[in-house]
Amino acid sequence: MRPRIFFSLVKGLLLTLFFLPAWGQAQDFFVDLKKELVNAGFDPSYVEELFSRPEVHFVSRVMPRKLTHDEYKLNYAQFLEARRIKRARDFLQRHRQTLEELAQKYEVSPEIMTAIALIETDCGRITGKYRVFNILASLAVSKDWERVRPFLPEQLPPAEENRLRKRMHKKSRWAFKELCALIRFARENHLDPLSIKGSIFGAFGLPQFMPSSALRYGIDADGDGRIDLFSPADALASMANYLQKNGYRESLPPEKKIKAIMRYNWSRPYAETVLKVAQRLREKG
Repeated sequence: MRPRIFFSLVKGLLLTLFFLPAWGQAQDFFVDLKKELVNAGFDPSYVEELFSRPEVHFVSRVMPRKLTHDEYKLNYAQFLEARRIKRARDFLQRHRQTLEELAQKYEVSPEIMTAIALIETDCGRITGKYRVFNILASLAVSKDWERVRPFLPEQLPPAEENRLRKRMHKKSRWAFKELCALIRFARENHLDPLSIKGSIFGAFGLPQFMPSSALRYGIDADGDGRIDLFSPADALASMANYLQKNGYRESLPPEKKIKAIMRYNWSRPYAETVLKVAQRLREKG
């Protein structure tokens, strides 16, 4: 079965799966994961305390969403609509001083930062409603195919099932590393890891960083002793730092700018839309 056909099959299930209750108790699903976290160096009592909290549960709907997400099918044209450009202009004006200071320091224009803020979270209006801890913990245990299989179409050709099994195993390793990064990020910044909410894929804050990116590129711009990606000052500085460290410069030709922005999001349509939105923001009116 071709991936496009598989995506179509699973799409029909998403609305149903979206409203499924948490499947089982955290203690049932996360026994092995807790051992892995301890082996990774986390204090056993702290790990046990985290997973014993009532907010922790297995998120079943993350499985089909992660498997069927196709960045190239997203409607990027929506970000060029007049109402969205207006919101972006308002955001740029509201944070102009911060953006211009960051532009001087990181060589990333206010319009590029604003464009990314628009596309990622509608300039901070939509940052995600899911507990990032639960999302990553659920993906981390998805290497157990029997947990994933009930949420996928019943009729899957053997070759497709084998492909998906390998993909989920790879995703589980990635999610475990991100879960470790989330816990470290929370502890370093005096945050409750269960309080951080983000997307169905585990990204959070105005710039929609994964935890490992927050650890690596996060900036405490307002000097309050912690990195808060929901604060415009910290979020925009972290975003500019990320872009600069990954090769972005205003002096680059468009194609090289696109390649640098694709280090932020691997989708070329995403990167091209960032440049288009930025250009709209530079125009008058």
